[in-house]
Amino acid sequence: MAQMTFKVQGIGNGMRTDSVAGKHKIAIDEPVTMGGQDSAIDPLSTFLASLIGCENVMAQIIAKEMNFDLQGISFDVEGELDPSGLMGNLEVKPYFQKVVIKAVVETSETQDRINEMQAAVDVRCPVFRTIKDAGIPVENQWVKATEKVTA
Repeated sequence: MAQMTFKVQGIGNGMRTDSVAGKHKIAIDEPVTMGGQDSAIDPLSTFLASLIGCENVMAQIIAKEMNFDLQGISFDVEGELDPSGLMGNLEVKPYFQKVVIKAVVETSETQDRINEMQAAVDVRCPVFRTIKDAGIPVENQWVKATEKVTA
């Protein structure tokens, strides 16, 4: 398979950035507390949304490969960050110190099969791997929809 290239172009106006990826427009801004106008999603939440999107796409692909009954999947993702790093404290890393992923899988499959699919997604999801391979601790818990995700 040939290399793929992803291209995004953007223009900044104050804290807001308006980007275009192909035919899709993406707006990013900061909340008022960070000097923005809160007119769009912030960059770090956008990053976490990319993680959810990538995990979902990989789950769909892998479910087909595994003949896995994937009826639906929902995600709740949190990233912990000490903002002093991005505000200039060079002793604090300016990126997430921890990412927590909780997924609820609608399926007739067993929890063991869900775990098998999650493991395959963890290996192949480019956004997940970018985070994990950067050494950021990731907690990733996938459960069957009838079961509750623990806090």
